[in-house]
Amino acid sequence: MHRYTNVALPSELIERIDIIIKKKDMGYKSRGEFTKEAVRNLLKDLNKL
Repeated sequence: MHRYTNVALPSELIERIDIIIKKKDMGYKSRGEFTKEAVRNLLKDLNKL
């Protein structure tokens, strides 16, 4: 079972994420989708250290 939580981000980051989401060719449909992938990628990179 998946457990979800809310995360607060500064408005500057939200604005940048929204710009990326609006670019249909980037493949993101929502802030959540973008954020999950960003966090997964960061965790993968940190795991390499």
